[in-house]
Amino acid sequence: LSSLVIPAVMYTDPEYATIGKIYVDENDNVVSPIENNEEVDVYKAELQHNDRAILDSSDKTSFVKILCKKGTGTIVGCTIVSSRAGEMINEVTLAMKHDISLEGVGRNIHSYPTLGEAVMGCGIQFINSRWETMN
Repeated sequence: LSSLVIPAVMYTDPEYATIGKIYVDENDNVVSPIENNEEVDVYKAELQHNDRAILDSSDKTSFVKILCKKGTGTIVGCTIVSSRAGEMINEVTLAMKHDISLEGVGRNIHSYPTLGEAVMGCGIQFINSRWETMN
């Protein structure tokens, strides 16, 4: 990954923000460039149950999707569709620029209620995916 990490934001309604690599899902929909068929793990948090989104009566179909190198917490891309996506992408940009893992993002305390909690939600999904089940 280049040391130059630049987010892109489209000021539509809702806003669309992206950084890093792009993910194409099983239906060939561009979701967030994957080079050489690089495998990634995808963590997605929807905002339909986010308290700030509920209070603002918005973001019923909005989401944050973070891509990590397969089997690691190294963030390689992110797509956010939400009001204030242009503000939310900054946390992921900082994490990518300074090699902060998705676990680090998930363990960071976020203010409540904010839309940015969805970024933390992706981090919590990463942390939970590493737990082992006791038999």
